[in-house]
Amino acid sequence: MTQLCLLAQSGVLSNPTSHVEYLTFCLKAHPELAEQIGDCIAAIIGIEKSINQKDLTAGLNISIGFSANAWPQLFPEQPMPAELHVFPAMSNGERLFPSTAGDIFVMIKSERIDLNFQAAKYIRNSFEDIATLSEDIQGYKYLDNRDMIDFVDGTENPTGNERTEAVLVAEDVALHQGGSYLHVQRYIDRQGLWDKQSTEYQEQVVGRTKMDNVELTDDVKPAWAHNAKSKVEIDGEEIKMLRQNRPYGNAMEHGTMFVGFAATPSIIETSLSQMINADENGHYDRLLDFVEAKTGCLFFMPSKTFIEQFDDE
Repeated sequence: MTQLCLLAQSGVLSNPTSHVEYLTFCLKAHPELAEQIGDCIAAIIGIEKSINQKDLTAGLNISIGFSANAWPQLFPEQPMPAELHVFPAMSNGERLFPSTAGDIFVMIKSERIDLNFQAAKYIRNSFEDIATLSEDIQGYKYLDNRDMIDFVDGTENPTGNERTEAVLVAEDVALHQGGSYLHVQRYIDRQGLWDKQSTEYQEQVVGRTKMDNVELTDDVKPAWAHNAKSKVEIDGEEIKMLRQNRPYGNAMEHGTMFVGFAATPSIIETSLSQMINADENGHYDRLLDFVEAKTGCLFFMPSKTFIEQFDDE
């Protein structure tokens, strides 16, 4: 799997940074999309190289992905990634995971919000002829990697070789090996309702202690805890994904960008299905009582090798 690691876009496997900007573009009706996308990708490569020179310690990197709708329009001569499809909307009771528009997703990561913002401005200009920027969300590290409901996020992320195996595609044509599937959902917190709950109940909802971030034992953790309902197991073995979640927003409105990478979209979609759907005992992920999903998209993040074919230097 080492070779796959070398093939991956740097933002896919790396840990979340202090600041991140998420850009979602929707394609325009343009007769030359396939001819122009190469120039757009080359522009991103150039933007990353140029802005990185301003502060090498900031570690700026830019990753890009494409939806099932975008791929045949942008790369008509290239086969579709085997499992790329439209994000499947899900609903159960009052709970909804919507499927929303999004053709190109760009993730800009660094330790400086100003560098991310400058890169985002240039990228928007580069894509102006072929795509409209439909959403621009700035995420950031909050305290010790906590979300806005004050629990640590991403504790169970895989590391090392386990991360590579969980995240990168190995079972596809050579063109797509080293790529990854990315699910993106933007959640809004129902902060007022959450704040009315006792700390004990909040810990049961999340499945971890609030102060020390220790997982609740099985005899204490409810079946409807978030970390129980979101866990995916096959033959008793947990199947990992990589969450690069970051909180966003302000005191008026805030939430979490769920940014989940996996070698196959079925892992995350199984997790989401378990969360939203009540089982035979009526158990669903109780965290969904306190957060609301506003967007839902699936993208394929091609390998670095695929992206660099458009480098004009």
